[in-house]
Amino acid sequence: MLSTSKSSSRQLSSKQLLLARNKLKAKPQLNRNACYQVVENLELQKSYQRLLTLPKHLQVLQLFTSPSTLEEIQHCLPSEWETTETQIADIVQKLIDLELLKENFPLPKFTKPIFIVSAPRAGSTLLFETLAQFPDLWTIGDESHEIIEGIPELHPAAQNFSSNRLTQDDVLPHIPTILTERFTRQLQDREAQGYLNFPINERLPIIRFLEKTPKNALRIPFLKTVFPEALFVYLYREPRENISSLMEGWRSQRFPSYQFLSGWPYRQWCFLLTPGWESLQEASIVEIAAHQWYTANAYILDDLETLPQKSWHLVNYYDLIQDPKKTISQIAEFAQLRWDKHIEEILSQSLPVARRTLSEPSPDKWRKNEKEIEAVLPGLEPLLTRLKNKIS
Repeated sequence: MLSTSKSSSRQLSSKQLLLARNKLKAKPQLNRNACYQVVENLELQKSYQRLLTLPKHLQVLQLFTSPSTLEEIQHCLPSEWETTETQIADIVQKLIDLELLKENFPLPKFTKPIFIVSAPRAGSTLLFETLAQFPDLWTIGDESHEIIEGIPELHPAAQNFSSNRLTQDDVLPHIPTILTERFTRQLQDREAQGYLNFPINERLPIIRFLEKTPKNALRIPFLKTVFPEALFVYLYREPRENISSLMEGWRSQRFPSYQFLSGWPYRQWCFLLTPGWESLQEASIVEIAAHQWYTANAYILDDLETLPQKSWHLVNYYDLIQDPKKTISQIAEFAQLRWDKHIEEILSQSLPVARRTLSEPSPDKWRKNEKEIEAVLPGLEPLLTRLKNKIS
């Protein structure tokens, strides 16, 4: 039931549409008092080719030989240019939109950042969207696949696609600064206002950051090394429902992580790339889903148990659905989040359906895959036994 075709659909996935929509909301705007610099590997950027038809834009771009303000660039313009300050600002804004210029800014301090960790399809989007409404929290509006894996040393290709696992050994000296900068460039508040769109003197020097990406189930030691104050909210969903949702996700082909993996006979791999994925070439979809559920939860539990108890908080998905106000209140107390009227209004009613939900939520939805799932449950018993005392 997995595709081996090498043809790709032109239709954008919901994930791609969401990424584009969030990027548009928090799109960086020109700050006249800020310094800008050209991006790395400038001439390799696809948008750089567009400047061949925009000679004036290209000339302005070439003036940014070092981080410069708009005023400094205006003083360097050719004397024969009859261009107003507003026109130059429009040119610079266009270069920012094309992602050929980026602001050079002091990094804020990420104090006690919160990372939601879970298996894929465990309800982390619902939890993330709810917590993102707290007044003090900043997010990137979506998951951080490209932000993390856009750093070459952190992409699975650097480890021959062995898995998404990252540990403290992967935190090279330059990684914390680069990763913090990449997060900061996409930061937005709960109103989807970009951090870099605020005037320089209004940007907070210290922020509370919220993030969720299911691949981070395999990255806890890495994240704790990059952000020593990190707090982790472990969202657990019982295997029957979670595995069924993973199966639904695989069959929908809407959650591709990697295309045409060497040694994988199908067109795409979905969700997190688990250690030992190569052994699943002959596995059924339910076996793949069970492997992902088990591996994600086992790594989360192993890694969190090496940290002080005050660094992490376990949330049962069932509790989140049945009593969201109590569950979110407990998280707020754990993470020291400021409660306000907006949060109170959200939690005074049922939580909305998360944007990545594939079909209408139902506690018995998993039963359409019941026979397949029951066959793999015995293999999950060792982990379920460990989790019983944690969940109760």
